[in-house]
Amino acid sequence: MAFSCKLRGLCPSCHQKRELLWVAWAEQELLEDVPHRQVVFTIPKRLRIFFRYDRKLLGELAACAWRALKLYFEASFADDEITSGAVGFLQTSGELLNFHPHVHVLATDGGFRPDGSFRHLPRFNSRHLERLFQAEVLRMLVDKGLIGEETVRNLLTWRHSGFSVHGAVRVEGRQGAARLGRYMIRCPLALKRLSWNEDTTEVAYTARPTRRLGPQPTTACWDVLEFIARVVDHIPEPSQQTIRYCGWYANAARGKRRKAEEEEPNGTRPSQEDPVDTFTRQARLSWAKLIRRVYEVDPLLCPFCGADMKILAFITDFATARAIRRSLKLPAHEPEPLAHGPPHELELLDQIA
Repeated sequence: MAFSCKLRGLCPSCHQKRELLWVAWAEQELLEDVPHRQVVFTIPKRLRIFFRYDRKLLGELAACAWRALKLYFEASFADDEITSGAVGFLQTSGELLNFHPHVHVLATDGGFRPDGSFRHLPRFNSRHLERLFQAEVLRMLVDKGLIGEETVRNLLTWRHSGFSVHGAVRVEGRQGAARLGRYMIRCPLALKRLSWNEDTTEVAYTARPTRRLGPQPTTACWDVLEFIARVVDHIPEPSQQTIRYCGWYANAARGKRRKAEEEEPNGTRPSQEDPVDTFTRQARLSWAKLIRRVYEVDPLLCPFCGADMKILAFITDFATARAIRRSLKLPAHEPEPLAHGPPHELELLDQIA
């Protein structure tokens, strides 16, 4: 789409910017400085067909994951009123771009009391959480009339139900949680794994080593039409929310806490700084952080002495700018840029097309 991918989740440029902006915002505004855990919820292949042709069910799948997680925390802290925080990321792609709907959840490894104090989770049992998630998904599909009681009984008799909950990854602090969230929000298509075979006129895609695929990288080859069919399976519907905020991190909960912090005991609001200055300062920090995350170079450090730099003024008068350039022994006019070819990624996509 022109100028922006509109959150369609496949453009390598727009999606990387989205990742970096989300990480910067999450560190400053969203995440608490407490331990977090990555919890991955998956469903059996037999049920994935419903989510492939009705994408609204992906939101219901995320809701099932949150309800299961909420019930698990309530059972773990039965003697205390605890609210956990969670951010759910909807993903639909497997390692070989197959349709594999699942939910990544960035959850606090514990919960918050009403006074804001944090209580750590004593023990995480993925098996118990898996049973709660299985019950929530089956109940949701039965209520919508997609499966019947006989199908549920058949699924419950399987030795391996196909439902899975994995929560072994745990990080400390706000920055670690933000980096983990960036992994969860990643683009389903990795251009580094994509190649074009001119001899067979096929698209080759290399998957990472996994427990299911084996310890060695696996490469799959498809013709152009099959590759396009696999890619479009993972384009979200227009206006589809692929990130869900629940519990302590829900928008309503954060808004109430922010309002309570701004209200003084006597009911008056404290003096606030100029919103224009606040926006300018935050924007300046945002672009600097984005450049630092992409190129691993701090643009606000002087390349000669290493001291911090700050913007003094923007010179818009041409004569003044020309005089400054001449004093620095730089050309008064910028040379016309030479035409150049597209980057490697665009050349690769042109060949595929």
